[in-house]
Amino acid sequence: MLGIVWDDKFKEIAFSHPMIKDVAKERIRRFIEIARQKLNFIEIRPEKATIDDLLKIHDYSYVKKIEEVSKLPYIGFLDGGDTIHYPGMIDDVLLVLGASITAIKYSKFIEKIYIPLGGFHHALRQRAMGFCPINDVAFAALTLFEKGERVAIIDVDAHHGNGLQEYLYDKPILKINIFAYDGKFFPGTGKIEERGIGDGKGLNYNVQLPLYSGDDVFEEALRILEIVSDFNPTYILVVGGVDGHKDDGLKSLNLSCNSYNLLGLKVRRISLNSKVIGYGGGGYGKMSSECMVSFLLGLKGKREEIEVKTFSEKEKIEKVKNEINLLLQGFP
Repeated sequence: MLGIVWDDKFKEIAFSHPMIKDVAKERIRRFIEIARQKLNFIEIRPEKATIDDLLKIHDYSYVKKIEEVSKLPYIGFLDGGDTIHYPGMIDDVLLVLGASITAIKYSKFIEKIYIPLGGFHHALRQRAMGFCPINDVAFAALTLFEKGERVAIIDVDAHHGNGLQEYLYDKPILKINIFAYDGKFFPGTGKIEERGIGDGKGLNYNVQLPLYSGDDVFEEALRILEIVSDFNPTYILVVGGVDGHKDDGLKSLNLSCNSYNLLGLKVRRISLNSKVIGYGGGGYGKMSSECMVSFLLGLKGKREEIEVKTFSEKEKIEKVKNEINLLLQGFP
């Protein structure tokens, strides 16, 4: 059974730069239209989080800042020029965080739950970053961990989930990041040798995809997911960012919707004994909504190929193959 956490207010919420804010909103609007046509699911209304919930994951001074800028009568930036603030923003932030609270509650009865407006993995405890005013995934992971659950995270996005890694680096939570990387591409983090510390030592995996990698490289990267089965989690959180699509406005990878469908199929296979909570992540292109639905079709066990598969240079495939082999062997 699949549940989708949905509120019509999601259609009007975007924290991204004004130049792509309308594109981000359109992705969510089209997603729900396509999902209702192609998927069978239960629609779940999100509850609104509280300020106290927000304080569990962010510093008091930062939460007060969000409250204060929400009262201003104009649009501005929470960070260096990416994440916007606007009048009434705090209400949207609490609704977005509430979606994770709702997903955790309903996961007692529904095996797979998806939050299309979620997956804000760049936000840090004390500040916004990369279109992310809060870190809802870290909130969900830590909430589940505190409840005694065994949590694994699969973070697939064009951009490394730096905030998520920072929150959980010393926690016994399995973290797998698959992202575009050349050492400079935003946010510039995610070294392969960063494997965690303390209780989280050996549980952080960064899989770096060469820029403009295609479906073949992505499929190779997904071999890393066998680690999830070995970890035997009770919950798998998936950030299924679709901004790696070949037509994305912030182009960095060369993936088709086939890759996201394959991700869904792989997650389904490794989650036989796990609950799954998925997040829409990033996406700023004309096929973003289709990729999100393709992921969910895969999660339901349905193979879908609506685009021609993309291919990469041999060197890129070999690079990722060697990365995966090293990580599977326990490097470093």
